[in-house]
Amino acid sequence: MKFSKLEEEGIKTSDLIKRAFLIFFSIVIILTGLTAILFISSARNELSIIENQELKNISTISKLVIRSFDSTISDILFLSEITNNYISKNGDQKELVESISSFLRNKDYYRKILLIDKNGYTFLEIKTENQKLIHSFDQKQKLVSNLDFKKTVGLSYGHVYVSDFQIEKGIIILVLGTPIFDQHKNKRAVLLVHFDCRPIFDIFRTTFESQTEGKFSRIANYFIVNKDGYWIKGPKPEDEFGFLYPSRSDKRLANVFPEAWEKITKDQTGQIFTANGLFTFTSFYPIARAEKISQQSVSEFDSIAPGTLRSFDYVWKIISFVPRNLCTIQSTTRLKEFILYDFVLLLFFVVISWIIARITLKKEHAERILELLSVTDTLTGLYNRRGFFLLAEQQLKIAGRVNQYMTLFFIDIDDFKSINDNYGHQEGDFALIKTSEALKSTFRQSDIIGRVGGDEFVALVIQDTPIEIDAILKRLNTNFDFINKQIETKYRIDISFGFATYQPNKKSTIDNLISAADKMMYENKRQKKKLK
Repeated sequence: MKFSKLEEEGIKTSDLIKRAFLIFFSIVIILTGLTAILFISSARNELSIIENQELKNISTISKLVIRSFDSTISDILFLSEITNNYISKNGDQKELVESISSFLRNKDYYRKILLIDKNGYTFLEIKTENQKLIHSFDQKQKLVSNLDFKKTVGLSYGHVYVSDFQIEKGIIILVLGTPIFDQHKNKRAVLLVHFDCRPIFDIFRTTFESQTEGKFSRIANYFIVNKDGYWIKGPKPEDEFGFLYPSRSDKRLANVFPEAWEKITKDQTGQIFTANGLFTFTSFYPIARAEKISQQSVSEFDSIAPGTLRSFDYVWKIISFVPRNLCTIQSTTRLKEFILYDFVLLLFFVVISWIIARITLKKEHAERILELLSVTDTLTGLYNRRGFFLLAEQQLKIAGRVNQYMTLFFIDIDDFKSINDNYGHQEGDFALIKTSEALKSTFRQSDIIGRVGGDEFVALVIQDTPIEIDAILKRLNTNFDFINKQIETKYRIDISFGFATYQPNKKSTIDNLISAADKMMYENKRQKKKLK
């Protein structure tokens, strides 16, 4: 269009330029504002989802670490019981060796066991070499100046000593010890056990760090540090255990992330978002935990702890770290696309619907991916299917190593469809919540309970001795009777159940246990229908 023609129509060129500029400027402001709002909203939403997910992940890891550590402390107490009996009865050395060796044959992470008399002379050593147990009786080796011996010999009855990390032939170990008493409660010896830390470190590798296939890739790094900020499980193996290697003395989380470390040292658990990224952390106190397990396990536990015991001075910090650029990775990617689309909108405004639709779909897709990472059923508060299988598979691996017993219970609500049909879905949800309450009351806090279907529940009971199934089923029936008395409607919540037991000496999978328990549950349901 020629300027002369515009002037003939009464349009000034200057006015046209100004108006065009104002319209263009207004569109730029609107698009910039919308782009900024979308980015900020998306980033906050994405960060909130990641924060909640990492709190759950850290909680899961902490429970697994505690479960592994508790199992180790239980082993130490069992070994001390064997040794106490030997000392009290002045038993045969060969029987003592055979008893300890039998217990340790499938526990290759116990590298060495020392039995030392109260004067510091070693009279029994059992160690693992080339996957074989070798024992020796040597009363010439004197360890009276050994720090682990000195710390342990000063403990009271039932207490367990936990050392700091040490290096033994290039392998990181913990030394755990407990004093040995005779039948008159006279201190006679000290038991020291050298524990290879692989079971604890394996938790990180097998739980979250292996999830890198398909759509779900790991965005967080998981660490353990000691109270001085040294890496125990760090970003790189060459950065770990700086307190044991002079060349690594500067390899500390405190030096790399000082802002985060300040909060981590002050609080037992929490989250902090810094310029580096999102840190989620919790605290684990090995000595305090060992004291608790000992007090629960030892019938004559001496509650008077020695003054040198550092129950709450010795702490591990379990930390999740999501780098800043990964906290809003989807949102940052979308921001670049928004800017590109804004330029396209200035020329092709007609395609804005397509652009907004694409942005919305990408946002919803990103949220669905992050939502799938959740491990909790929102209605009942139990683990969902993914969460249950995550913990159950990990526990199965641990049970295979330490010879634990497990029983899986499969529970189904009878005629659940009729509750929904006759009383509505809101009442159906109420029945599911009440069922979950009955299950929580029946099983222990250490058991794994999940809702794996609409009205299907599973519970995995884990312990070191054979499980009393009849006692559990009796509690289950009692708790459901109590729940039904509380319900003011005309229906009852009745269940059918089945169970399957995992034997430590027989290989099995969680799917196998569920399948066997499911068959028993359906047989139970069929028998009840016959009786009606």
